[in-house]
Amino acid sequence: MAWWHRPLRALQVNIEDPYGFYADRVDAERILEAAKRARANLIVVFARDPWGRVFYSGSKLYPRHHNSRLDLKELVDKAREEGIRVVVMAAHTANRYLYRLHPSWAQRTREGEVIVLEHYPRVERVRDPHWPQICLNSPALERYFAEEVKEALEATGADGVLLDSFRYMPDPSKACYCSYCRTKFRERYGVDLPSREDMEDEAFRLAWQWRYEVVVDAMKLLRSKAKQVGEDRIFFYNSHPAGWAGRGNIVVSRARNLLDAVFAEASEADIRGPGMLTLAAKISRAMLGKGKPVIVSRNAFYALRTVQSATPWQIRMGIWEIVAAGGHPMVTIFSSQLIEDPRALDYVASAYEVLERLEDVLEGQEPVRFVGIVFDPETHDKAYYNRPDFYVGEIEGFSLAFFAKNTVWDIVSSQDLEDQEEASKYRVLVAPDMKVVGDRLEESLRGYVERGGLLVATHEFGVMRPDYTYRHSLALQDLAGVSYEGVLWLGYSYLDLTGDPGLWAGLPKAVILGDHSTAFVRERAEPRLGEVVRARPRGSRVLAWVRMGRSGYGYEYTLGRSTPAPDSRLELAGISLARAGRGAILYYSARIGMHVTRIGHPDYIELITRPIYSVAGEPPITVDGPETVQVEAYEKEGGYNIHIVNHTYNQRILSAPTGPSKQAVPAFDPPYRVHPARVVVPVGPLRVRVKANGDKYRVVEEVSGEELHHESRGGWLTITLPRVTEYALVTVRPRA
Repeated sequence: MAWWHRPLRALQVNIEDPYGFYADRVDAERILEAAKRARANLIVVFARDPWGRVFYSGSKLYPRHHNSRLDLKELVDKAREEGIRVVVMAAHTANRYLYRLHPSWAQRTREGEVIVLEHYPRVERVRDPHWPQICLNSPALERYFAEEVKEALEATGADGVLLDSFRYMPDPSKACYCSYCRTKFRERYGVDLPSREDMEDEAFRLAWQWRYEVVVDAMKLLRSKAKQVGEDRIFFYNSHPAGWAGRGNIVVSRARNLLDAVFAEASEADIRGPGMLTLAAKISRAMLGKGKPVIVSRNAFYALRTVQSATPWQIRMGIWEIVAAGGHPMVTIFSSQLIEDPRALDYVASAYEVLERLEDVLEGQEPVRFVGIVFDPETHDKAYYNRPDFYVGEIEGFSLAFFAKNTVWDIVSSQDLEDQEEASKYRVLVAPDMKVVGDRLEESLRGYVERGGLLVATHEFGVMRPDYTYRHSLALQDLAGVSYEGVLWLGYSYLDLTGDPGLWAGLPKAVILGDHSTAFVRERAEPRLGEVVRARPRGSRVLAWVRMGRSGYGYEYTLGRSTPAPDSRLELAGISLARAGRGAILYYSARIGMHVTRIGHPDYIELITRPIYSVAGEPPITVDGPETVQVEAYEKEGGYNIHIVNHTYNQRILSAPTGPSKQAVPAFDPPYRVHPARVVVPVGPLRVRVKANGDKYRVVEEVSGEELHHESRGGWLTITLPRVTEYALVTVRPRA
């Protein structure tokens, strides 16, 4: 087994400024001491920075960093003596050195402006950029990037290479139109590279897919260079799963056979709530495929303030969340923080010390598969190429609903579900607004339902095929028991819950769909949020009907931003349930997940979870505790590893402006506020229920080492966990 399949505790150290403010104070000894202080077993560091300077001797490609005392060969040798691995970052597509030598090698916009990785204000023109992106179609790939990977590994003896910020994008605003791209595209397809954004243009579609091929083909070359040095060298890629419109996820899905691992950089964690790191880890695991590690970042610094340590709770809670979600943590620190404010290293150590003790417990665990939420690259990039946030928001809403109900869930790739054996591992499969469904996948899902699975589908499920043609019906429409008749393009609508009053006890008779627009430019309501599919019942049991709003927007309170009152009921299914074979299809005509993501009201969580549990039954593992407790479960050695992360904080403020209006006035207080967690509030006692065979088990909370009281009755094991402050790992193992 390769070394990277063991639990990793990584520290990434970046020396990243043009003048080397701290480079003369960051040498091999200091980095090694930082890793030892943090109790890391893997160090990740630049072989070559974005300015084109290397941190090792003897390069035939690039100049040595003028201020740096760091010698990577020395670092690798000293780290190896301490049992610590070192991976170098190489082939960064930002390279100022190459740009100054060969400006024609830069990626360029349709207008000819250099594409940069740095953040320019919108009206500022790009001149002599610090981080110009070099094109993978230029001679740089073979003459520099490929040789750089091989040279860096040979010169330093490092244990592998990370393609950090290896960017070549399909989006027109970021896509390259340099002379090399234009020439290669014309040579291959016989048409010019289209400059106009139009998915109705076949050339535009070709260009979109071709750009992914460019990235994957480049990876093939770079991987071959790394493996020439040694098969035991890890080769992985920074996918940034929640950034860059999620395009890195599509790259990973296409390059999964080339990659040994993925680095899921999740720098958005400080401005998002709990669950962000979990989603990044699980999407990345699904895209990469089984058995390969996903390394997820938690910055040592706070937000964009690279010189200031994050709070102890941010760092530790981030690490616990990553581990619970099945990832390996990598904490990132920059040279300025390493010198000026290294407190974070001690916060990291307090978590890494626990993980070091638990290595054998964590190794080899496999996720408990109860709910699988499908991520479909085809839908992401074909149906929602210009608004992937609407697609991901639907996925995220279901994840947050199960998170709130302490239910185990995972992300599964649609490409894996074409294998019926893989699909059958899940009691419930959720296809959130999965608009693109191929014939092979449809038949696999048909078999899944008929064999006893519960398929949950929303909105325009399967109306499009991967070749861009339309079904003019939902996928599996014959099993779903509804007839697709297009979409009602409404700003607001309602779900009428009188269809099954017993199921919806305690909820209002009608629940609003839609919300006000935050852009508030031409529309008062958020586009797409209130719309519903015209789903005519054809034998399904209707759990909720569709109701119209009484007006286009509300007249009460904030006139124009408020919601309208409900009006008459339509003979259209809002939520329906159809039995098919031994299974069932639960269908929502609206984007119900997006309502959880955007609004978070518990009504929407109940609309999702109640019918699912009524059909699928109780999950194999449940925790009776507050919804701020995250539960993740894995099978191991005939028992379970149950991770419990307590996200109960006294402070976590995230706010954003509601958007402008015609008569705008100055803000009363700052519209943008981001406050970190400052205290974790302990919870307990918690009752954990586990589906069990037999009654003889050993139950241990591994962080404290305490055996837990438990009782066995009726095929269930009930465990009492007295208290959880930040993180608990409960292991359930059958006694011999």
